[in-house]
Amino acid sequence: IEGCDSVKLTFKGNEKTANVLASDKMNDLAILKANVNPSKVYPVATTDASLLEDIIIAGYPLGKKVSTAIKTSKGSITALAGYGDNYSEFQTDAALNQGNSGGPIMNKKGNVVGVAVANYGKQAGVESFNFGIKSSTLRTFANSNGLNFLTPNNRALSNKQLGELITEATIYLECHM
Repeated sequence: IEGCDSVKLTFKGNEKTANVLASDKMNDLAILKANVNPSKVYPVATTDASLLEDIIIAGYPLGKKVSTAIKTSKGSITALAGYGDNYSEFQTDAALNQGNSGGPIMNKKGNVVGVAVANYGKQAGVESFNFGIKSSTLRTFANSNGLNFLTPNNRALSNKQLGELITEATIYLECHM
């Protein structure tokens, strides 16, 4: 959100303005508030993802240029630290593109284990490295700003249940400059 004159979100086909309540520049996180009432919200994991844990990333890569439909990618946790030994992050092999930033990274239980933040690479001879902010970092930031999360799910969800959660709980955000 840094550099944005306003942050807009699209919820059920309607565009709304979001207010920035708090931001963490170091970890690339922000808390936004808007007048929306989603039918589903994500629980956040109380423990960080483990090495090789299967994950799903949801978001809007390349924004609305591709389509307005939510998109997902699957992969696993490939390292427990981010670029430059940043232990607030993990690395994943799930596809992450411009427009995925800020999107949820969840496990098979539908619990958010991270927030999509960056990729590094994508040049000749180098596969990209994709990173997410760990759920413990997200929890610390949210809790320090008076936010609490739902109790995490303790059982795996079906693909249909995960799809419904992703469709209902993921909101499209845009930075207007």
